[in-house]
Amino acid sequence: MKYDIIFLGGGQAGIFGAYEAVEKNSQLKVLVIDKGRMLKNRVCPKETLGKCVNCPTCAIIYGVSGAGAFSDSKFNMDYKVGGDVHTVTGKEVVNQTIKDVVSVYRKFGFNEEPSGLKYNTKMEEIKRRCIEHGIQLVDTPTMHLGTDGSRKLYTMLVDYLLEKNVTFVTEREVEELIIEDGKIKGAKVSYKGQMEEYYADNVVLGMGRSGAHKVMDLCHKHGVNYQNGAIDIGVRVEIPDIIMKDINENFYEAKMIYYTKTYNDKMRTFCSNPSGFIAAEKHAEDVILANGHAYKDKKSTNTNLSLLCTKTFTKPFDKPFEYATAIANLSSMLTGGKLLLQSYGDLKLGKRSTDEKLERLNIVPTTTDYVAGDISLACPKRILDNIMEFIEAHDKITPGFASADLLLYFPEIKFRSTRMEIDKNMMTNIEGLYAAGDSSGYGSGLNIAAVMGMLAVRHILTKY
Repeated sequence: MKYDIIFLGGGQAGIFGAYEAVEKNSQLKVLVIDKGRMLKNRVCPKETLGKCVNCPTCAIIYGVSGAGAFSDSKFNMDYKVGGDVHTVTGKEVVNQTIKDVVSVYRKFGFNEEPSGLKYNTKMEEIKRRCIEHGIQLVDTPTMHLGTDGSRKLYTMLVDYLLEKNVTFVTEREVEELIIEDGKIKGAKVSYKGQMEEYYADNVVLGMGRSGAHKVMDLCHKHGVNYQNGAIDIGVRVEIPDIIMKDINENFYEAKMIYYTKTYNDKMRTFCSNPSGFIAAEKHAEDVILANGHAYKDKKSTNTNLSLLCTKTFTKPFDKPFEYATAIANLSSMLTGGKLLLQSYGDLKLGKRSTDEKLERLNIVPTTTDYVAGDISLACPKRILDNIMEFIEAHDKITPGFASADLLLYFPEIKFRSTRMEIDKNMMTNIEGLYAAGDSSGYGSGLNIAAVMGMLAVRHILTKY
């Protein structure tokens, strides 16, 4: 069967793109293909077993609604956070489309007002300290659904798409693009050892951060223009809520950017989860990465956030995915497939952490998916130096941050190195092939992924 639009990837870009398509033209035949399962069938064994069991296809990061359905779902309401597609489209287009996405959120019952809309005295003091210590505070309004709230919203949205006759094909791995005379014609996918072909003259490639390596392979094989982008490598840290109280209560999440004095490398905070929980995610064999969740109705006494070092590479090196994967593999080798955990106190002393030492701290880890050890055995020195310098700088903004009670979970890696060449309509050099979301190289948040999915569909709709 031939479709009008195929979405390769059922994450934020695919879901909001499909919504835009059927809302504007109910006659369109729309297909969504995903590597994981339907949202209601995405069950993580950790919820019942209490630990990660390394499923072949991780339910947390793969499946309809994408990794966002299992994240704490912070939605940033400005082009400045979540990616840089505005460099292609312009800032006004992105901000207006963000408003369109928010209207969909409102339609399905999410009515919480964003934080950070209006500064108070405490927020002004935090920003002043950032300016004093060379940290850029990217203060954009943020809506927070929570991991539980996210599941509810996306369940309603997917049910709505099903009612609108959107077809979902799940547990399929994208293997090939079908291209003829420079035009997209469909895609080949594998399912239980068999190859299947699906056809459309419009295909939106939005396979998420976890699918970025596959997207690079597809681009290389089929002549889709792209460049090597950036890789983010770092740690997810956990600290008692009391240390982060001022930021949590006033900003919820204060995104900070810092350029290290030692190497002039870019460091940034990402995905802060007040009263949240650490999560281990399996991206591939021996690639176990740290992440964090925050819920509306379930709370811990710790805040977690990631500290990421952004690295770009120059010729002749062209294997950023392999580089980052090798780091993750080395960490997994040391831990037997779990996260590597070290307290900042031990890291500064050059000593490995042990379970006995961790019990002496004023913080209790919110996960058991770790092995206490020495991060310096797996993390490259330059990146580790940057992380430690950033921690000390953050301590100037949030006193107590650089304490012995700061826990570091390694590694956290954001695979987004493929940067596809696209026009203002998200279309690549292959006619009818569009790119959207994190795997495009232009997105790193829910807001920009949804925006790109919508913009791609709006151009497709002009053909009908």
